Amino acid sequence: MVFDTKIMQDFLDENESHYVGKYRFHSGYRAEEYKFKNHYYMLDQNFRQIDIYVEIQCKDHLTYTFSEDLHEQEKLYIVKDAVNRIIKKFDYKSTLHYSLYENYIKTISTQLTVLEPIDFCDILNYMKYHQGSNQKTMDEYYKIFIPCLKIHLDNKNYKQFIDSVNLLLKSVLYQYEWDGTNSKYLDTEYQYHLYYIREIVRIVYENLDKFYKNVPKELFEAVHTLCLNSRFSFAIMTDFGSMILSQYRVTSAMIKALKEELVLNDKDEERENVNLVFSYIYYIFHNDFEQYYAVVLKVLRDVINNMLTFANHDLDLALGNSLVQSEGYQVLLDLFHEDYNTFIFTCFPIESFPLEIRPKVREELVTAIQYFAARMGSDNYRLSSFEQVMNINRILMDNFKEWYK
Repeated sequence: MVFDTKIMQDFLDENESHYVGKYRFHSGYRAEEYKFKNHYYMLDQNFRQIDIYVEIQCKDHLTYTFSEDLHEQEKLYIVKDAVNRIIKKFDYKSTLHYSLYENYIKTISTQLTVLEPIDFCDILNYMKYHQGSNQKTMDEYYKIFIPCLKIHLDNKNYKQFIDSVNLLLKSVLYQYEWDGTNSKYLDTEYQYHLYYIREIVRIVYENLDKFYKNVPKELFEAVHTLCLNSRFSFAIMTDFGSMILSQYRVTSAMIKALKEELVLNDKDEERENVNLVFSYIYYIFHNDFEQYYAVVLKVLRDVINNMLTFANHDLDLALGNSLVQSEGYQVLLDLFHEDYNTFIFTCFPIESFPLEIRPKVREELVTAIQYFAARMGSDNYRLSSFEQVMNINRILMDNFKEWYK
């Protein structure tokens, strides 16, 4: 394939800008020798998707055609982002010709071992471009991807296996925040991949000693990537945590490597940029319950914040319920005791608590209302304390009417 990326690099150099556009990358693929098709999108204030398509031609010089008219700064932002992605892909070895994507997907070839890791990213992008980002697309994609991983494993191609997984994780673990009229929307693709990445984690778990022996660096890279994506990783923590903690020798080496790159949470010291996934696993491994419990409370704080911030918080609610089921409802009382945040009971309604623990909830609420009532004597806290007294009083009236009688 004769293709000169220098033309693209020259275009980037000639159009340097600090402007950050509104549109975000959806998918893109190579359509012809010198033609690249890309799909970008944004969400409006009602969270409706607005799509834009751009074709980039790069022969003697770079040209581009948009499906809709945009102002020039936005066009350049999109084109430069697409060009950067194209250039990066040329750093990887590829064996699947761009003209064969459609045929390969339709036939689900049995010659899966000939594909390179980047080829699977290209196939996924092609499918997303033509079929959209949805569960059906991902189900079809993993009918190709997971059998290939298993063949790599049977053939002891551990590097091909883990490199393919690492590229997949980097491709799908992203989050965009969109502002609406009254709330925000957390835009992710990874919810469509949860089930299948769990399956991949289980495959690695069953062969962890082999991966550690043959490709420790690449294995640690995958674990590091997952640690950096806490919302996703806590959603698969049952499998992810089991994998990491399954073999003492491997776990010890992983934790040593991760500790050099990630910040450990400490309940006795305020630290910036702490990594809660790593901290959660670290304290389980070292059997430090107090520090582990402090991490659980922080995770719940993040869950509650997301539920109050984002219109789409199903994944956060599921994670919160999972933590409550594993730790018990006392964890919510402990969190309220520390924070006096009444929104805890908005996210986890008191009627969902077991009957035997509700008297403790009432006692905590009464203690909290007394605390805020006492603070109303201060000019600095009068207004905020009055608001809290009203909130807590409402919660008590709604849930403990018989107590008032």
